[in-house]
Formats: sequence, structure tokens, C-alpha cells
Amino acid sequence: MNQVQSKLLLFDIDGTLLSTHGVPRKAMQRVLERRFNKFTYDDSYNYSGRTDWEIVEHLLDFGKINYSRDYESLKIIFLDFASELDKEIQNGLIPHVYFGVAKLIKTLHNLNECHLGLLTGNISQGARLKLQAVNLYDYFPLGAFGDDAKHRNDLADVAISRAQKYHDIEIDKNDTWIIGDSVYDIRCAHANNLHSLAVCTGLTPRSALEKEKPEFIVDTFEDTGQIVDIIFNGK
Repeated sequence: MNQVQSKLLLFDIDGTLLSTHGVPRKAMQRVLERRFNKFTYDDSYNYSGRTDWEIVEHLLDFGKINYSRDYESLKIIFLDFASELDKEIQNGLIPHVYFGVAKLIKTLHNLNECHLGLLTGNISQGARLKLQAVNLYDYFPLGAFGDDAKHRNDLADVAISRAQKYHDIEIDKNDTWIIGDSVYDIRCAHANNLHSLAVCTGLTPRSALEKEKPEFIVDTFEDTGQIVDIIFNGK
């Protein structure tokens, strides 16, 4: 591998790049109610920052469903969920991209020193469907997803490994950023000794994000110059 000083920027999706208007919650509820007789859905469960794997496990436990929690058993639920999500998008429920996101992603994509990727709780098919619907998918050639590992903290090494293989370069953890809107994004960065940039566009209040001590926190991605300055100059 070539040793190049490059920044690897790993973005979360929901609450960070876009909003899906609660569509995934409704899609998941329909899938589980259709699949399991007398299933009880947990309306109060907060999906923010959780992997799809964790979400399905929690909902099955809440509904007292006796079903294997291993990936191969859950895979059919993930596929059913992706199909349901696709139907919703095809019916016009397109995700809403937050203001400033498209400009930021295009700017970073055009910088030779940047490599973009995903670190998201979405299963890979869900991530693709959401980002393709808003013309952002092609900017992220790699990532780690909610069907790669159950816990978000385990996704960082997966994403870094894929980035190194894809670009054929050695990526220093000191040049790797996790960018997201939840406390779990920040915790993932801390657990893996990576840089963290939190954004307050999701469901988590700024005060809760601040308690997790991210290196940087911004209200939105509207100021592209500010984000680039944080990543390259640490300020």
C-alpha cells in the first residue's frame, strides 16, 4: 500500500445527511407485524444511532418473539425491510437532504486529500436506497453498515479496512473522522481513537451531544468552509 496523508471521512446517514420522515420506522413495523403473529411494536424506541441489527433485536425482544438473533436468521427480515423501504421511496416519500449537505459532500469529494465513506447503522441496501434517491450515493464508494456488525463501535475497523483496500493506501487513524448526529457516533470515535465531528441536525439535543465530548460540534453543515477548516486545521 502507498502511504499517503489522506483524510478518511466516515459519515452517518440519518439525522446527519438527511431525514427520512420516519419512513423506516413505519416500514420496519409493517415487516415485523406481517411476519410475526400478534407482534407488539415498541413505539417509544429511539432508532437514532442504533444499527438495524440492534433495532430488530430490540423490537423482537420487546414483542416477545422467539426468533434467532444471528445474522443469517435476521437477513430475511433485513431484505424484507429494504423491499418495504424501496416501495415507500418509489411512492414518492423521498428523503430530505439537509441544507448545505450536497455542497459540502461535493466540495470534499473534489479535494484530493479527502476520501469519503459511510459508517452507518443502516443495512447496506437501506443506505443505498436512501442515498440513491437523493443523488448522493456515488460520492460514497465504501463504508461499513448495520449488516456488517451488530454494534456501531465495531464498524470503524471495517470501514477503514475497506477504504485502504479500495484506495490502495495506508490510512492513519489520526486522519480518520467519524461524522454524525448521535451520541453513538461520538462514542464510536472515542472507542476507536478517531476524530469526531458532531452535528445537531438529528434528534439528539446539542446538550446531550456535548456531554459526550466530541472534538467538534456544529449546528448544521451550512458553512462548508467551517467544516473543511475543522477537518484540515482542527479549528
